[in-house]
Amino acid sequence: MSSALLTRSNPVSGSEDMDPRLRARRVEIARDRGRRRVRRTVALAAVTVLVLGAVAATRSPLLDVDAVSVNGSRHSGEAATLDAAGIAPGRPMTSVDLAAAEARLEQMPWVAAAEVSRQWPGTVRIRVTERSAVAVAGQGIGALLVDRHGRLLGPAAGDEELPTVVDDPRARPGGELPPARRAVVAMLADLPASLRSEVAQGMVTPDGLGLVLQDGIRVRLGDRTRLRAKSDAVELLLAEADRASIASIDVAVPAAPALTRDPPKGA
Repeated sequence: MSSALLTRSNPVSGSEDMDPRLRARRVEIARDRGRRRVRRTVALAAVTVLVLGAVAATRSPLLDVDAVSVNGSRHSGEAATLDAAGIAPGRPMTSVDLAAAEARLEQMPWVAAAEVSRQWPGTVRIRVTERSAVAVAGQGIGALLVDRHGRLLGPAAGDEELPTVVDDPRARPGGELPPARRAVVAMLADLPASLRSEVAQGMVTPDGLGLVLQDGIRVRLGDRTRLRAKSDAVELLLAEADRASIASIDVAVPAAPALTRDPPKGA
């Protein structure tokens, strides 16, 4: 009996036996992959060129600081403000450190807040908000204006209609009054304008705070609580009593104000 070897025939995988449609599809896929690689390469090259161009542009003279404008520096002065900001024309706009410039400006005695911004292509704008003087610290040529927080601002001109507070003669603009004196100027700032305009001096007393009015009347306020009620009581007594005879007023308890009078002349 003869035996026969049975074998399974394998399809030929050669391209010559491939279906033409399958071959065309594979060719198209290969071409599509090639086109995508080319597009990615071109896109990457374009982005690189743009980034390098942008960096070069920011460092070009076209985007240098051409001008620095200042707003609000009535007391500080434009020249001093520019000097404190430290932003010189000609430097790249992108190298200007806005936060650092603002911090330097806020170290100036008069400056309460500063805002520094870029205005493209070549302008830097500085806007400062200055403090308001509420009193004069000291007397004579060393007198300094002071704000409600006790910040010493600058020399007093001598013609300001502001109350005075006693101060350390070593004080300098940009410094602060001692804590007790800061309480005095805060009190003066909170007085109604109608009474504050009559105050010649604010002071610390053994039991709190006090005032000396322009005509020499002394006012005892006690602590800073209920300041509006105390101010109203002072103004009421000044309006109703014979003001010329008043020596002092005590409104430490505003519901029970008291006054003392000067003795009659010739008594």
